[in-house]
Amino acid sequence: MSIGADNNSSGLFDIVAFCSSGLEGAVALELKKFGYKVYYSSSGRIFFKARLEDLPFLNMYMKTADRISILIKKFKAETFDELFDNVKYSNLKEIVQKNARIVIDKLKITNSKLSATGAVASVLKKAIVESLGGTDESGPVYSFILVLKDDEAYLLLDTSGDALSKRGYRLKTSKAPLRETIAAAIITLSRLDLNTNNESPALFDPFCGSGTIPIEASTINLPNVNKKYISENWMILKEEWRKSKKEALKDLQNLSEKPSRKIIKGSDIDCQVIQIAQENLRIASKIFQTTLPVEFSCLDFRDLPVFTEKAWVISNLPYGQRLDDGKVIRDIKILREKFPNANFYLLHPDKDFEKIFGRATKKIRFQNSGLWTYLFMYY
Repeated sequence: MSIGADNNSSGLFDIVAFCSSGLEGAVALELKKFGYKVYYSSSGRIFFKARLEDLPFLNMYMKTADRISILIKKFKAETFDELFDNVKYSNLKEIVQKNARIVIDKLKITNSKLSATGAVASVLKKAIVESLGGTDESGPVYSFILVLKDDEAYLLLDTSGDALSKRGYRLKTSKAPLRETIAAAIITLSRLDLNTNNESPALFDPFCGSGTIPIEASTINLPNVNKKYISENWMILKEEWRKSKKEALKDLQNLSEKPSRKIIKGSDIDCQVIQIAQENLRIASKIFQTTLPVEFSCLDFRDLPVFTEKAWVISNLPYGQRLDDGKVIRDIKILREKFPNANFYLLHPDKDFEKIFGRATKKIRFQNSGLWTYLFMYY
């Protein structure tokens, strides 16, 4: 597999979306929503076809992926010669401009004969430079990723830069923050549809912390226009980025002119953390250029009023390695009384959580900041 838009016949390239291991299904669902078809998925990586001109859209609108990369080449690399030759003859000139500043951003090597990361990075950069016929590195940054597993190499070119999880609104966090892309993935997996203004279901997060889940829910369909992306400065994409950002700004303007009937509420027993959530909401409203329909309140989940209409309760429950959760989990079934007609999507690392809250319809195990946890789904 080598760079080239399906041998330059259909204009499609191999694109890889990175995500937390275990949440590949959420990325696949989001890609399907946008009309893309996943053809392969592995731990934390989702492969699909797209045009180069789609890359600005994917970076601005995708909420479940951590970054979007172009798959330059897949090849066997048991020796440094194989690594060098495969990279050197990978037609990088089709995408990378002559004066590019080459950065080897990430190396992920597992169970392979080539294991010395410093030497691999050095050989990789030399091969890239030779593939371009040399570069004075006076131009924009091109950041490369190499995944090497069982002697099989994937050479990728990152188009995002800073992780897409860094939306720009979360300047402060609670003790146990949930990454934005993980929050968006859980919302996506819940099939919560907040896209319509009429009869939208209600979303509640009774352990909202710094507000990530409610804010992500309110912005799930909004493009992140204000963020700076590494590929904006590439010669091959500069004009596409300009046009795409202009269209995205029109989308934001049209959406901001429509009054929202959505019910999105977050609450937490910690009043100081609710102040942080409110500040993050203020910043998010500025970034997304619209008043976001989110309400935060300082309230113990045991004191929540009963909500009898259809609702989605999505929450990252407090747990022992991060927070003292003993009394919370003991009383957690109270949520069923507070929301008798709700679907529940609850995060907790203990596989025995079902003994307390009941058997889940489905559960997914994934990595949350290096800690394996479960999403328990009740619907």
